[in-house]
Order: sequence, then structure tokens, then C-alpha cells
Amino acid sequence: MNDKPLAEWSDSERIDTVKKIFNEITPDYDRMNRIMSARQDVLWRKFLVKRIDKNAQNLLDVATGTGDIALDLAKAFPTAQVIGSDFVRRMMDVALVKTGERKLSDRVFYAAGDAMLLPFEDNLFDAATIAFGMRNIPNRLGALVEMARVVKPGGKVLVLEMTFPRNLRMRKFFFWYLNNIIPLLGRIIARNNAAYSYLPESIQGFLHPDELSDLFTQAGMTEVRAFPLTFGITYLHEGVVV
Repeated sequence: MNDKPLAEWSDSERIDTVKKIFNEITPDYDRMNRIMSARQDVLWRKFLVKRIDKNAQNLLDVATGTGDIALDLAKAFPTAQVIGSDFVRRMMDVALVKTGERKLSDRVFYAAGDAMLLPFEDNLFDAATIAFGMRNIPNRLGALVEMARVVKPGGKVLVLEMTFPRNLRMRKFFFWYLNNIIPLLGRIIARNNAAYSYLPESIQGFLHPDELSDLFTQAGMTEVRAFPLTFGITYLHEGVVV
């Protein structure tokens, strides 16, 4: 993996590294998410799903990975069609298996795609989501603009992402946890020290919640809101497409 500090990586270096990392950690991805978050990730996803209009019929999950959000959406919206998009094929292969096991293959579909150039027409979806993928995209504003493009006016763009808590004590604890426990778990469980050293660094280098809210506004969305979850270690941001 790249030995330079993350802040010094070029966009292409970051994209190539993200693809490599997520290809490598695919077999342990779901298990590591549950362990690292103490299963809080399950609650975070449920909160995201509840923020979508109950009448939604066409939903998109960007950087879908192994399909957790896509499957949660399909469960919560039993008549909706859900599409998950990602540029790591190996992750979507796992998502396809999970979808088949839950007998949702008739309503949940997967498409290869880059968050900066989504392979969908304008104004197609009632909502577009992305969970824990925005920090891996160099051009966050561009990604928000692209997600808003494919959402109908009045629909929502929702971003679930980890960040640093505002509370100083919690921030210190989270910093210690990110830099000590996550790399340790990565070595022991996933046997991939490099990947689980990158992930904490990507969280620490991500935007402040207020900065991400500003990007929603710059992307042309209204009614921008930010919800702190689990003492603020994760935020759900949402905006309404005009």
C-alpha cells in the first residue's frame, strides 16, 4: 500500500488503493464491520432507512459493497426496486449471494459503477444512499452532485459516515480506538494490517460534519440535516433534491 501520508495521495492513488483494499478484505468485511462497531452499524443503517419517504419505489445505494444497505432498503420497502452500485466486483459478488439467500433477487439488482459517473439517467430514483463510502471518494462535492442528478426533485440524498465526535472526551477515546484497536483487529481477524491502518486514517482525514453539510448545500440541495449517532462517532447527513 502507499507509504505516503493519506493527505499527500493523488486522486488516482487513492482510488486505486481503495479498489485494492476492498478486494482484499471482502471475505471478512461484514464480520469486521459488526465487530469494529459493536454492531452499532446495524442500528445506523436502520436509522438511515427510516429517513426515507415510506412511498419510495425506486432506490439507489452507491458504493453498496456487500449490499447491506440495499438489502435493508428492500426489507423496509417491500414493493420497491433497489439497485446497488459499486466499482469493486468482488464485493458485489458477495451481495448477490446474500440477496439470493434472502430471496430478494427479483427486487434487488447490482450494477458496476463509479460514484462520479453513475450509469443511470436523470431523476430516476426516489432516494440515493451511501454508507461509509464517501470518505473514500476524493471529490466529495462531485459525488453529491452526481447522486442528486439521479434523484427525482423532492427525493433525498443520504450519507452515512464515521467522523470525530464533538465531545472532547469521546473524541480522545475514539482516536485511541481507531489507532490501536482497529489495526489490532485487522491483524488478528482479517490478517490485513495495511487495510485496517488505512481505514482509521481515512476516518480521521474525513470532513467535519459541518463541512459535509456545506457540501450538500453547494450541491444544490435544500433542507440539509445532520444527525449524530452513537455519541457522534457517526453522522447521517441528508438533503432534499430541488
